[in-house]
Amino acid sequence: KVKRWFLAIALIVFGLFLCQTFFTLYHFYTTKPQKAKAYCNTKPPFQVETIKEDMPIIYGLTSTYKRYLQLPELTRLSQTLLHIPKFHWILTEDSYQKTKTVTKFLQKSGLNYTHLNTKNNIPPTKFIKDYNTRRMGLNWIRENVPPTKDAIVYFIDDDNTYSLKLFDEIRATKRAAVWQVGLVGGILNEGPVRCENGMALEWKAYWWPDRLIPIDMAGFALHVKLLFERPEAEFRDLPDMESDFLSSLCVTRDNIEANNCNDVLVWHTQTKTPEVEE
Repeated sequence: KVKRWFLAIALIVFGLFLCQTFFTLYHFYTTKPQKAKAYCNTKPPFQVETIKEDMPIIYGLTSTYKRYLQLPELTRLSQTLLHIPKFHWILTEDSYQKTKTVTKFLQKSGLNYTHLNTKNNIPPTKFIKDYNTRRMGLNWIRENVPPTKDAIVYFIDDDNTYSLKLFDEIRATKRAAVWQVGLVGGILNEGPVRCENGMALEWKAYWWPDRLIPIDMAGFALHVKLLFERPEAEFRDLPDMESDFLSSLCVTRDNIEANNCNDVLVWHTQTKTPEVEE
């Protein structure tokens, strides 16, 4: 009898697992990015005329949360960012209030920065764990940066590894640009692998290759004017958040800038969480 009960429970658990897997996969492959938006066939309400500068400023948007590795990874990242001219770091904490740890870190960092905070998963999200912090950083840009400013927006994870050369690629962005990201999506590199005349002709992706633009968050940058030309563009809680967001800006595989399909200049690295005693 014990064996029968054990077998019955095991079958129920396995059945629930199969159901959950089925509905998750169903959602993945039936939830399509925002393709063929009607407003993308027309000019935006107004077109921004950028006041050109010798070197556009880069706004780096980063979400961070409390953990053992937070301070070491922020420190490592800041050492890279210190080498970038005309750079402003927007760091948003996943917290009800700004923590002393991050506040002191930023004060000593030597960087130009804006410190924000909001709590993620309120209300609960299904796919994107840092949904609220990303949206807050984006809203800060829209509220504090003039539409005419020559500025590039780039989303920076606090645990990634960045080559200094990447920021030269970022700064060359005219509207929206894309490049490869290493160690992501279950493969060595993901993104455009063949370019010609500034266009991506061939893409490489393992996870859901039919996404509108199969790329990681670290694999693209956009000029600030797009956020004002398409004010309705926003992140949504979807498994393909990146391509969905880009499509809401009317960015597609056909019009995104791809000038470097040979080099991998950013890696989705992950540091092993240490086992420590409190």
